[in-house]
Amino acid sequence: MKLIDRITYVTFGINIAAILFYFIGLPIIVMTIPDAFDKITANKGQNSYNIALTVISTVVFFHWLYCIWFLFKYDRHSKSIFPLLFFNVIYAPIYFYRVRIKKRPLRKKINKPKQDIETEDMSTTADEFEDLTRNNVFGVIDLWASEKSQLDYQKDVPIAQVSAELFCQWDDFYYPDSSDFKQAFSKVELEILAEFDKALNETVDKTPENPPQIDVFIKTQEWIDMNKKAIEIKNKLNKVGNKRL
Repeated sequence: MKLIDRITYVTFGINIAAILFYFIGLPIIVMTIPDAFDKITANKGQNSYNIALTVISTVVFFHWLYCIWFLFKYDRHSKSIFPLLFFNVIYAPIYFYRVRIKKRPLRKKINKPKQDIETEDMSTTADEFEDLTRNNVFGVIDLWASEKSQLDYQKDVPIAQVSAELFCQWDDFYYPDSSDFKQAFSKVELEILAEFDKALNETVDKTPENPPQIDVFIKTQEWIDMNKKAIEIKNKLNKVGNKRL
């Protein structure tokens, strides 16, 4: 674990402790200790208590800034920007827990283009959505089919859990029951994609809920079988005339 990662995990814990103290501990202290407020304000605030609070507040502020930086760098299309700005240090540990500890998929790009209201632009928007849908779906298969791409992905985005992303991205982009999704592919392509989806679901059943890091995961039999399947699927899609892979 890198030094910055260790620091942010520590600031995450301090952030939670500070929130509990400010909203629960401090009111209890003021209500139960009659001269608590006098001690807090003693010597015009130049006392050990206020100095400690200043240090803690600085750490909490740093943790919030880190979350803001992380969002704009790796998760810029996430709606978490709004609670991070409005609730700042209160929401920061919640965001950190979701993206760094639970490792939910990061929103690095928009999955579906915004539809125009103007009628004459509807066909263009539909075409763009179709291209984006195909690129997203084929991109996941490409990623599964290439060990190098997976390792490069982990190298380029160290905070990502690539092993989990391999599964999560497919769930994000594969919607076989959607009419818009069906229009983006031919009947044969849909059958091939369903074959890949079936194999991936079988792999999910054999894989831990929190899979190991990608450099370990690629050595497992589950990854090896799924990698071979992705290459097979990619070749099948090529044979039916897809030139985008």
